[in-house]
Amino acid sequence: MLQESGEPPVVNPFLVPGWEESPLRPLCPWRHQAHDKLYVDVNHTLAAFQKYTRRMTAVENLREDGRLVLVTGESGCGKTALINRCAHWTRDQLAGHGVRGEIVDLTRDGSQQSVEERMGLVAERLVDELAHNGVLPPAVHEGVRGLPPSRLYAGLGNALPDDVVLIVLLPPAEVVREVVAYAALARRRLLFFAESSYFDRAQISRVRESSPEPPVLLSVGPLNPGDVRRFIEDRLDRNRRRGRYPRISVETMDRAAGPLRSIAQLQRILSEVYEERGRQDSGYTDSDWVTYEDITRLFYEKFLDDLRIR
Repeated sequence: MLQESGEPPVVNPFLVPGWEESPLRPLCPWRHQAHDKLYVDVNHTLAAFQKYTRRMTAVENLREDGRLVLVTGESGCGKTALINRCAHWTRDQLAGHGVRGEIVDLTRDGSQQSVEERMGLVAERLVDELAHNGVLPPAVHEGVRGLPPSRLYAGLGNALPDDVVLIVLLPPAEVVREVVAYAALARRRLLFFAESSYFDRAQISRVRESSPEPPVLLSVGPLNPGDVRRFIEDRLDRNRRRGRYPRISVETMDRAAGPLRSIAQLQRILSEVYEERGRQDSGYTDSDWVTYEDITRLFYEKFLDDLRIR
């Protein structure tokens, strides 16, 4: 679409369709189908996704055997986006077997309570979401609401319709005991996704050893050499037909790999750099350039803001 001047519109190539007002939110293809094409092979996320699809080739078995998936990695490295991708793939695979994969996102329902209180809150929220989505009839909802997690998850598979498998996205975990508990509670028709930025190898091994069914363990991050360039080039190339925006040199991309160490930082800083440049009255053309100084100035402004907030 051309502007009144006849020139292509000014665009921000780092804004994500559906998340234009929230550029820091992770990719979520099960909510926005267009996001499925936006994943870039950085910080081992493709390898982790492929590992998941290999381990879950017989997704129809979830009707009889539940499973826990645990994704670990540093903060901002793309754990939630990977979980969303795996959940989307699982729902599509289940549909091919005539099974409805009901995704319930509880990632924002965590709090600084005890493990028992957190798990009780998550169980209550899960039941309410299922009732709201019409998965649980009112009579069943009233019968299971308020049950402790151990009783709820033990019988939930029998309360669900025969063609439903729940894909539950849990809040980020800080305590290994909580993840171990979910691994034990992953009964029929239940697929739990958990993530943590804190677990070390010994704690991850504890989850593996404590699970009745072998959990799927995935790890991502940090960024590898070349990841920053690969991400930037993908976003610039795929948006070329949408409009005009400044370019970024290869030298600038490679230098930016120093301060920008996570996919979250990449998305945040570059989207804000382009938003700022788009507000300028001049100098915003395909012959203009985003410089290393543009990137680092905003990076350190945000870094200092984060320190002040803490």
